Amino acid sequence: MVEKLDQIEEVKKLDPKDMYSAVYNLPEQIEKAAEVAYKAEIKNISDKIDKVLVLGMGGSAIGGDVLQSVLFKEAKFPVFVNRDYDLPNWVDERTLVFAVSYSGHTVETVNSAKLSYSRGASVVAVTSGGVLKEFAKEKNLTLVEIPGGMAPRAAIGYVTIPSFVILERLGLISPKRKDIEETVSYLKKKREEFKIEVPTEQNVAKKVAKMMFKHIPVIYAVEEKWKVAAYRWKCQINENSKYPAFYHFFPELNHNEIMAWEAVDDVIKPLTLIFLYTSLEGEMKIRVEFMQEKISARGVPIFLWQAEGNNPLTQFFSLTYLGDFATVYLAYLADKDPFSIGYINELKLRIGQALS
Repeated sequence: MVEKLDQIEEVKKLDPKDMYSAVYNLPEQIEKAAEVAYKAEIKNISDKIDKVLVLGMGGSAIGGDVLQSVLFKEAKFPVFVNRDYDLPNWVDERTLVFAVSYSGHTVETVNSAKLSYSRGASVVAVTSGGVLKEFAKEKNLTLVEIPGGMAPRAAIGYVTIPSFVILERLGLISPKRKDIEETVSYLKKKREEFKIEVPTEQNVAKKVAKMMFKHIPVIYAVEEKWKVAAYRWKCQINENSKYPAFYHFFPELNHNEIMAWEAVDDVIKPLTLIFLYTSLEGEMKIRVEFMQEKISARGVPIFLWQAEGNNPLTQFFSLTYLGDFATVYLAYLADKDPFSIGYINELKLRIGQALS
């Protein structure tokens, strides 16, 4: 019997807006994002920055989480992410604010960007257009204008890379060109392993999709700084596949969520577990192996995926690119359109917000 995911023409009918190609073309997106950001004119940014705040919602906000994680060992300033209409009280003239809205119409982001400006913060707008672009032009702010027309969650390269480039150009972090080039090279190589033409038997992305099918995925990051990778998997499962999913991170989960795995069989059986890690050494190795032992004994499928790359940016994308492919394939298995976001749009219309 031919695997469903290997019936390419049939499953692609479930994807009329071609989310698959958006995932496949991520390397080129990252290249374009870097090109645009390196060419952007830097305007009205203080030379006394001592903290960074990233404003955003949904697929646009995750770039801030990636910035925070990738700079974990490097940044000599705190990086915060704000998903709200309002701002923390500490935002001031020494704050560099990245207002990231792929559509440019995200109400929460536009509102908090205007508040940031009113407090004297240096604001950089990262957007494809909309109200945010108009605001940036009106106030003569630094504007990184990225290409539009995609689902925000598929535009992760466009909403992530510009912040790194601007920080580099301001002399606040080390040069990132080589890291970006390594990331692009890695993704171009891996997509040849994950692409739809590769049969299920040889395709780890399709195998992971099958493992998640008719299960509830739980994604664990083995280091706290990579909780953003686990969160990315969760959100992609939610939006692309229309599946519930949950995430947590080590070592924190060993102080609370570990006890949930003692639940009765009827609760445990629907779950499947994915570990994301860079390395397993010392105490962390013991923690993971202990949980593997206990959870596999309950009959729960377990999958481990290790980061690759010589720098944190490549490592992040190496942890998440598999998930981007797998969640599109899971949508196909579930007979869902991976692009559609029905409930999100219904809610926006009820609130009176513009659709992305």
